[in-house]
Amino acid sequence: MNAFEMFYLAKQLRKENFIVHTISYQSILKTPAANATILHQKILKLEVDNLHIVAHSLGGIVTAHLLAKFDDIPKGNIVMLGTPIQGSWFARKLQHIAIINKLLANSMKRGLSGKNIPQWNSSRSWGMIAGKVNFGLATIIGGLPREGDGTVMLEETLHDKITSHMTLPISHTRLLFSKEVAELTAYFLRKNSFNHCEKSQP
Repeated sequence: MNAFEMFYLAKQLRKENFIVHTISYQSILKTPAANATILHQKILKLEVDNLHIVAHSLGGIVTAHLLAKFDDIPKGNIVMLGTPIQGSWFARKLQHIAIINKLLANSMKRGLSGKNIPQWNSSRSWGMIAGKVNFGLATIIGGLPREGDGTVMLEETLHDKITSHMTLPISHTRLLFSKEVAELTAYFLRKNSFNHCEKSQP
C-alpha cells in the first residue's frame, strides 16, 4: 500500500490543522504483524507526545497488531476506514485463484483470513467508517453476498470494542477520496465520537 493513496485524505486533515504523516507498507512481501513492527519504528522516530492513527482497509489490521504488540505508542484516537477487522470474505474467496493466492499469502496471516487477529485491549477511542455501496472489486466474483462497500462486507467492520461506528453510501476506494469521510474523521479525532457531527462545521 502506497502512502500516495492517502494523499486526498491527508490534504483534508491538514486543512483541519492536523499535522499528517503518511506511511507506505508492503502488503505483499510482509505480514500485518511485520508491518506493525516497521510502523512502530517509524512512529518512535516522530518523537511526539500525541498521535492519532487513521487507517484504511488492511491498514486497520496492521494498527490492531501495533497496539497489541507495543505499549509505547503516544496517546491518541483511532479511525479505521472500511477495515475488515473480522477478516475478509472476499480475500478468502480469491485464495482459490493461484496467482492471487500468492499475492495475498502474507496479508492473510493473522489478517485478512480473520484467524488470530489480535484482541483489542486498547483503551483508545476507536471509530470505524464503513461504506454500503456494494460495487467494487468483488464484482469480479459476482459481488459480496451481503451489504458492504463492494470489497468489504459491513458486518466485517463491526467489533464490540468500537467506540463509534458510522456507515455512508460510499464504496471501499471512495472512502479515501470523500470530503465527508475526511470531516467525520477529523470530528472523531477531536471528539471521540461521530455523534452530533455537523458535516459543514466538523
